[in-house]
Amino acid sequence: MDVGWSGSIQEFMKMEQIQFLNALQHSIPDASDSQVRAWIDTYQKIKIAFQTTPKLNAYILFEYQLLRGGGRRPDVLLLVNNQLLVIECKSYNEVSNSEYIQTSLYVRDLEHYHSEVQEKDLDVHGLLLLTNAPGSELKFVNQFKIFISSLTGFERIIKKAETRNERPSLNVQEFLSGTYQPSPSVIEAAQTIIKREPLPRVRALDSSNFEYVYDTGEAIIQQAKSNDEHHLVLITGEPGAGKTYLGLLIAHDHPEAIYLSGNGPLVDVLQHALQNRTFVQRLYNYKMDYLRRQSAPSEHIIIFDEAQRAWDKNKVNQSLKKSNIPASNLSEPDIVMNIATEDKEWSVTIGLVGEGQEIYSGEEEGLPLWNEALINKQVTVHGKQGATLFTHATRVNTSEALHLDTSLRSHAALEYGRFVTSVIDADFKTAAEIARDLDTSRFHLRITRDLETAKSIARRLYTDDTKTIGVVCAGGADHQKEIDVLPFNERSDRPSKIAQYFNVPTSSFYCKTLNYSITEFQSQGLELDFAILQWDNDFYLEEGQWKGKYFQRNVENPLQIKRNAYRVNLTRGRDGLIIYVPKKPELTETWQMFKNVLNIPEL
Repeated sequence: MDVGWSGSIQEFMKMEQIQFLNALQHSIPDASDSQVRAWIDTYQKIKIAFQTTPKLNAYILFEYQLLRGGGRRPDVLLLVNNQLLVIECKSYNEVSNSEYIQTSLYVRDLEHYHSEVQEKDLDVHGLLLLTNAPGSELKFVNQFKIFISSLTGFERIIKKAETRNERPSLNVQEFLSGTYQPSPSVIEAAQTIIKREPLPRVRALDSSNFEYVYDTGEAIIQQAKSNDEHHLVLITGEPGAGKTYLGLLIAHDHPEAIYLSGNGPLVDVLQHALQNRTFVQRLYNYKMDYLRRQSAPSEHIIIFDEAQRAWDKNKVNQSLKKSNIPASNLSEPDIVMNIATEDKEWSVTIGLVGEGQEIYSGEEEGLPLWNEALINKQVTVHGKQGATLFTHATRVNTSEALHLDTSLRSHAALEYGRFVTSVIDADFKTAAEIARDLDTSRFHLRITRDLETAKSIARRLYTDDTKTIGVVCAGGADHQKEIDVLPFNERSDRPSKIAQYFNVPTSSFYCKTLNYSITEFQSQGLELDFAILQWDNDFYLEEGQWKGKYFQRNVENPLQIKRNAYRVNLTRGRDGLIIYVPKKPELTETWQMFKNVLNIPEL
């Protein structure tokens, strides 16, 4: 167990200050002088409060570490009656958004990811305790769903709890024996799979159909093996629904499988984090090797990440020309399906499809390219798409069983993905309805016109742990971004700059420095714990409709590509997002929409 000290209220009241400090310093030997001073203040003030309720039947824990939580430790946990009270003690009287959000995230993590808290169905609440504040303040801050109180206000809480005179639903031993398993990031997920560790049991997973989709895919693989058949399986889902995780899981479970991604930044980050260059491979290298050798690789299961972003024939031919290889007149789906079916008795090609995420030129034809790739091939298609799309398939099994229906990225905020879709579709009435409940689900969305305010709040969220913060923006007019876009790689960069951004805390490119922002081309498929989105005048409202500029070249629908860029960026933060809207004339209506129509709280 990793806790500074724990026990009953009566045991705490008998403990001397020196014993208390020794226990906490044994658990956290590198504590700073300011941390020790904070412990002394907490010890003394909490002891004063409990003098009013010496017989309270409750348990208290100090500095409980959230395992796999990046080193985060709530100051105090109080187990009383059927409740868990998460207490953050502050010796100063002015608290910022950072302290509220931090406390709210502690509440979410313990409510949703601690096995015993879930088993006993405890009510979890958060309290910011201002230990030196005068008066008897006790109020509920609705914006953050957190209580704030003075010491006298806290005494009112515990006196009320004492009148119920109930035995706590959960004691210290039971709490410490429980497992804390948060929803993993894509990097943590890949590391979990490599280590052959079990998938964490989290509420978001239980409320999603992730395991059902996985089992459906496994059944198709077994059918293909048993009957010597070729299958194309299209697994769809909104951003953050677990498509990449599912694909990695299948790749790891089958030695005859390969996971391919055309997303270079994702491959760089995962290969560096895993210290493994074979588990996840670049699609570009795989297809070029096939075209050079004109010989199909041996894998029977090909997992194609972001299948809707597959290159068309023109884009492939352009890349071949640069490599001095004759034009093939094949799209990426043509190449992949040739590899899957040439000289093989059976195969399963799994396309992971992120809806509305085509962001590059050459990607706009989307899934129809896969239909063209099936000409003269005996392939059964599975997915939620109808038979009218796949006219060249031998058979089409249309089903919602392969659609991941719940975002796991934004933790308990299961409606956030629908909020993003509504904003991008200019359905602001629906977006406003969803926005009302985002704070209740502990996803914190904020707006500001002051970049320094956004950076200050983000920096104070995760001060001593490994959770990540960073800045994202849409590509285009990079020169006018207030935080420079992450530069292109130099040949000497080892690891790549994007791997340094996510994985190397000592690098000047590391995300938490906030020195650089990343575009949708660099962030897609990856995620931050908390993100700042630099909105810009490349995507703005005019009379209620989205307009744009600084478009990508050589695309058929530049505004749709720009929409998709902002859709990607709006879904990069796992715990929350600050939208920074500069004071530019074109963005006046956009700001008013966020502030007055959606009623997003302003920093």
